[in-house]
Amino acid sequence: MRFEWLKNYQDLEDQILFLKWNLNKSKLELDRWLSGDLAKVRIEKNSRSSKLEETIAAIENELKILAKQKEELLKIIDTFKGLENDIVRLKYIENCSLEEIAEQTGYSESYIRKKHSEIRNILTFLDDYESNAESRQSKKNDIDYYGFDKKYQQTSLF
Repeated sequence: MRFEWLKNYQDLEDQILFLKWNLNKSKLELDRWLSGDLAKVRIEKNSRSSKLEETIAAIENELKILAKQKEELLKIIDTFKGLENDIVRLKYIENCSLEEIAEQTGYSESYIRKKHSEIRNILTFLDDYESNAESRQSKKNDIDYYGFDKKYQQTSLF
């Protein structure tokens, strides 16, 4: 699907952000258990706090894996051709302004603004389409269910 790579990239960024937050929270909690206000509290053998160091190691490992995936995805994204891909990459990954994109691509700022507006409309349409996909599938299943059993039983209204 067109620009699906952007959604994959954003999902990857969200996962990395959450893991970094979780890692920070876990390290702060471990610090409390080791030298903070909880240092004198006894830790139960199977409690969450007894496994904090393992949890931190697992999170750090997952972060390394996701960072590698992000790096690989960026290499793939850099191979995409076309002005629309350039605009999306520069705007949503490299955080460039439309003016900067115009400078880098050699197009006028008004043309880049127009193309960006078209792209945003496409992305909005795709987001709406995907968010309604489950509802559409449910309705199709209902149609198939009710249509299949009833097609031979239905009598004419005329």
